[in-house]
Amino acid sequence: MLPFKLLTIIAFSLFLSGCTWFTGGQPEYITLKYWGTWDSATVMNQIRQEYKQIKPYVDIEYQKQSPQQYRETIEARIQSGVGPDIFQFHNTWTPMLIEELSPIPQSVISQQEFQANYFQTIFSDLRNSGKEFIGAPMGVDGLGLYWNEDLFQAAGVIGPPATWQELAQTAAKLTVKDRAGNIRTAGIALGTSTNVDHFSDILGLMILQNGGNLKRPTDQQSADALDYYTHFAKGGSRVWDDAMPPSTIAFYSGSLAMYLGPSWRAAEIKRENPQLKFRVSPVPQLTDGSVSWGSYWAVGVSSQIKDKNKRAEAFEFLKYLQKDSTLIKLYSESAKTPGRVIGMPYPKKELAKQLASDPIAGAYVTDAPFMHSFPMASDTFDNGLNDQIIGAYKEAIDKTFKGTPPSKVLEDTAKNLAEIFQSISKL
Repeated sequence: MLPFKLLTIIAFSLFLSGCTWFTGGQPEYITLKYWGTWDSATVMNQIRQEYKQIKPYVDIEYQKQSPQQYRETIEARIQSGVGPDIFQFHNTWTPMLIEELSPIPQSVISQQEFQANYFQTIFSDLRNSGKEFIGAPMGVDGLGLYWNEDLFQAAGVIGPPATWQELAQTAAKLTVKDRAGNIRTAGIALGTSTNVDHFSDILGLMILQNGGNLKRPTDQQSADALDYYTHFAKGGSRVWDDAMPPSTIAFYSGSLAMYLGPSWRAAEIKRENPQLKFRVSPVPQLTDGSVSWGSYWAVGVSSQIKDKNKRAEAFEFLKYLQKDSTLIKLYSESAKTPGRVIGMPYPKKELAKQLASDPIAGAYVTDAPFMHSFPMASDTFDNGLNDQIIGAYKEAIDKTFKGTPPSKVLEDTAKNLAEIFQSISKL
């Protein structure tokens, strides 16, 4: 039998250790580093404080990162063991971040939940080769058709075009030229690469809608789409040309009637010209079927978290970020942020219905069920797949614009793309 004094010492030691033996234990204190590029620190601080009420032992340290070299920084930091535990990434980066992202456990978000609640595009965008999800979308975005209400009214045009044929006719009607043939008001910003913001997204959309192959664009459908894109800026019937200012500037200055761009451009347009009356509609379609463009941000958990408790808590926070109430909070608070007019349109089908009638966000959630994606998304600043592929297609537009047959141009583009994909060993 142990002496009474020794029993007393053991009991007192257990008490000093935090009484976990008596109380059933308290979770260890955990700090999670979360990186993003869109949400402000003010907005995320509200989410952080609310989460603290649920899990007082978990502290979320949020850092808003510059988009410049963001992907490269994530890779380098995670591989060196000092990166974020949770981070946002562009949907087209999935092939480049396979080694840095952990598969989402079924207990966090199951395949059935993804299927039931989210738009279909994530199944091709956010899964690894084993068909496991390695990210969850924080919103949806892509392209919408911005149109100037005053210019439409002045030209007697009622409502935006729904098809490409209607768009071409509407653009011609809205274009105003001086006696010398110079464009004073452009109908639509299409046809060039130098001054059409998001030209790569637009061309990608047109090729997909026409049934072309963006990875191997040697088919006739891709050539026809490229030819159609450039014809808007050619000849005496042109509705746009390279003498115009960049398309975003042209639109908010009132010299462009229609403009294709993502939802986040609305904030810049409102800021630069608060008096401009505009709306955003779904992208034009061909007469059969619906195809739209997807370019959005997701959230994932680092594969380099060694501590199993910390990894579990990181996934719990990811799950919290995907709750309806959290997504609604992020949207509403982001819309209040100075310089913003809307949040990121909801990535969930049921939530998205709440935005269907919104004059800006409505276009993107309407198109969300038909979204397709490819790594030629503008403004990701990834210095990787997107930027390289955009460069290849920019060259294709420029050569076609100068008169080289598009089928010949795309033979060279296909060779360039093959080299690019081969250089990305993770793809």
